Amino acid sequence: MKKVGKAAKLAIIILIFLCFADYFLKHYDTKEYGPEQMDLYVEKMCEIADVPGMSMVIFNDNQESYLNVGYADKSTKTEASGDTQYELASATKAFTALGILLLEQNDALDREDPVNRYLPWFALVYKGKKADVTIEQLLCHTSGIPAWTISVLPVGTENDGGLLEKTVRAVRNVELDHLPGTVHSYATINYDILALIMEQITGIAYEEYIKQNVLEPLGMTNSYFRVDNSKTAQLAQGYRYVLMRAAKYDAPAFYGNTAAGYLVSNTKDLRIWLKAQMGMFEADMTEPLEKLKTAIAESHSYPIETKQNYWAGWNIYDGYICHSGNNPNFSSQVIIDTDESKAVFAVANVCGAAVTATADGVYRMIHGESVKIGLYLDMVSMLDFIGFILCLIELYAGICILKKRENAGKHALMKAAGALLLAMIVVAFPYILHYNYLTLAVWYSPCLRIAIWGAFICLSGYAGTHIKNHIRIQRSGKK
Repeated sequence: MKKVGKAAKLAIIILIFLCFADYFLKHYDTKEYGPEQMDLYVEKMCEIADVPGMSMVIFNDNQESYLNVGYADKSTKTEASGDTQYELASATKAFTALGILLLEQNDALDREDPVNRYLPWFALVYKGKKADVTIEQLLCHTSGIPAWTISVLPVGTENDGGLLEKTVRAVRNVELDHLPGTVHSYATINYDILALIMEQITGIAYEEYIKQNVLEPLGMTNSYFRVDNSKTAQLAQGYRYVLMRAAKYDAPAFYGNTAAGYLVSNTKDLRIWLKAQMGMFEADMTEPLEKLKTAIAESHSYPIETKQNYWAGWNIYDGYICHSGNNPNFSSQVIIDTDESKAVFAVANVCGAAVTATADGVYRMIHGESVKIGLYLDMVSMLDFIGFILCLIELYAGICILKKRENAGKHALMKAAGALLLAMIVVAFPYILHYNYLTLAVWYSPCLRIAIWGAFICLSGYAGTHIKNHIRIQRSGKK
């Protein structure tokens, strides 16, 4: 048995080494890609980052083009195409913001209005005192609402009555991280609050209002809000990273968060969206479209400050605007040059930053730059890798603990108590950060959760060994 234990530990060490070598070699590329090698660059990024499918629409002056790489569904070998639909994740926020700006045009609200003018029950607190948050602060993510409030989003679909209000009520009376209007701190639920205000004013569902006033005037007929699973014919299969590969994943529904992340579209419609952002409209200029054009221009205009450059669904910089998005099994990135007719909108069916990095590379290429990938490490993929490696390390530690036969030594009970305390801290760690295991289960690889509980088991086992040996020594001393 002793030899078996040694062999098992050696095998684990070798496996850990091989995993490190494989992971880092796979994520490294030495080639430089020029503007004429855009297709190769996107394909290589998808290969390195293990992105199942990615679709992209690109504007380069008077040229518009599409790029599709990989699969909408790997199991059926359905290739990604211009018809493939993806959840836009947080890129949805720009559509929501237009709804608010249109209401302001019609004098239905003022951006400086406090939220409780429309939601009287909505109350927030900063340092123990009541704090009023304005519509403008929601649009800028300067409300002070903590980023961790994403963990309180209730699971459900539109069939779960009042889910949007339930989502917003989940953060009422929350203690703010900052005084409203002082610090930019991205919190997805800000835009759910905007959606509920929209419903209070218009008397119709948020999704219907945006459809009537944004999607239909623009001619985005292939786009819809995913409030249930009734329209999935063209929707790409979602994935997440498990054991260092992209695995099929049907994430739970958080459709009370629709306004912040659940618009579904394809690159054919996103082409229309990009053109509208650049002031080019394909439909005849009706009054609704004129108002929309004004609202779009307004959504790009906000004073740029060092730490506060977010407004109306856009990160605004000198010369360009952009926004990324991540849902548990989809991701997106849009970048628009505000001086030239150059833009990129990329979508993918896996969570992570690969789509952001790829879109950024393509954006640089259409500006004449060459791009080198080098070592590309995606944080979501890395967490899966780290979780898996920790599981192997814990397995190694577990073998050592099982084989432990030496005396407890000095301070055995103190060591045991310390190990148990650390074990409890490890298990409670997500909650210390205001997250929970449901959030971890939805957003991250199962390896991460297994690693957390594996650490708890190992520490508890270590403590148990010391206690057992201490008791054995005490009994033998009495004899």
